[in-house]
Amino acid sequence: MTFSPGEALLIVGIIFLVVLLLGHPLTFTLGGLAVLFAATLWGNPNAINLFMRTTTGICTNIVYVAVPLFIFMGCILERSGAAEGLFEAMYIVFGRIRGGIAMTTIIMCLLVGSATGIIGATLTLMTMLALPSMMKYNYNISLATGTIMSAGCLSTILPPSIIMVIYGAQAQISIGKLFAGGVGPGLLLTCLYFIYVLIRVWVIPQAVRAIDIEEAAKYSIKQKIIMVAINLLPTSFLILAVLGSIVTGLATPTEAAALGCVGAVILAIINRKFNWQIIKESCYATMRTTAMIMWIILSAAMFTAVFLGLGGGELLASLVRDLEINRWLVMAFILFLLLIMGLAIDCYGLLLIGIPVFTPIVYALGFDPLWFGIMFCVMIQASYLSPPFSYAAIYVKGVAKSACGGIELPMTQLFKAAFIFIGLQMIAVILLCIFPEIITWLPYFLFKS
Repeated sequence: MTFSPGEALLIVGIIFLVVLLLGHPLTFTLGGLAVLFAATLWGNPNAINLFMRTTTGICTNIVYVAVPLFIFMGCILERSGAAEGLFEAMYIVFGRIRGGIAMTTIIMCLLVGSATGIIGATLTLMTMLALPSMMKYNYNISLATGTIMSAGCLSTILPPSIIMVIYGAQAQISIGKLFAGGVGPGLLLTCLYFIYVLIRVWVIPQAVRAIDIEEAAKYSIKQKIIMVAINLLPTSFLILAVLGSIVTGLATPTEAAALGCVGAVILAIINRKFNWQIIKESCYATMRTTAMIMWIILSAAMFTAVFLGLGGGELLASLVRDLEINRWLVMAFILFLLLIMGLAIDCYGLLLIGIPVFTPIVYALGFDPLWFGIMFCVMIQASYLSPPFSYAAIYVKGVAKSACGGIELPMTQLFKAAFIFIGLQMIAVILLCIFPEIITWLPYFLFKS
């Protein structure tokens, strides 16, 4: 029995959603269904050979070598003590300002996210460092947890984001351009979070309390400057060295990631935290995370091959070309769909399913692929906050119990805190649509193309 491309894709979509909603692991769902559909709907006798070529292509793609290297760099930095020293210094400098600890947290998430590129590492670290301090000074719990969750998710769009590395490899877009394109939205969201905190503490002063004047007065202005410089400069230099080497063309993303690993080890040595335990924990964490990511990439690539083989790409592109509606309405629907899909699928699965589905549509509508790639990552970031499967809330709830003396944060309270910052992210999405140059100016300026 033969099926038209439309009928085949409808069957594929329904079965995929049913199996996914039954709770089966994404990796085995994608890989297993790929084999099943190749043998039945597609009927291609060379499908197994195609899967083998797909596996070989992934295993020999030099870009993917950057994934474990960036993860290892983030793991070393997380354990190096650099973030703790930097937070303490900025806490002393800004803490005296009402809402200063929340502002310090946003800046720290910006820096730590740029250094690690891993959301889990940023959220875990900042919950341990910032939440106890905010609880001590009677911060409104929604403001405290919402700030950590939203700013901690900046790692998605800040270079060297692992998500951007995978997106670039799959969509055949320069990773250097993606890194440069993520700077504008990252700074935009940071500014929106700052503005919200300032307005919140101005309208509701009792929501926060500044640190004691006596505590801030222990240090002179000169001592504060030295504290910030000692803790900020090494980490900033490492970030600039990694990103600068990619942007200037001195190194490929893989070579820059290796440079970042060396720099992270040097920072750990300087902070006297480098030992066999850190190496072992970082290697184990890197292997676990890399194995998870690569299995998803492999199974999603198999699924994508079958999807394209059934005519999915051509069908979607032709449907969009035939639609007589404004292209921005189609883009709005795509962005909304990405947000909804992100509630049920982890970011790596969403990337590898969404790229082959939406890329033909984006090209057919005439949108800049680089702009769309960053918007894709922004929507993934928003999905991390969105209930009912808010990964950011899960991280904060789990770490807060040990960081704050066994305190239990209800998920409903964390969801309430997340909604306000999701609104800020939607404002950012609208601004990025109205002013796409926020994304595109820097990469096209640096790469002159």
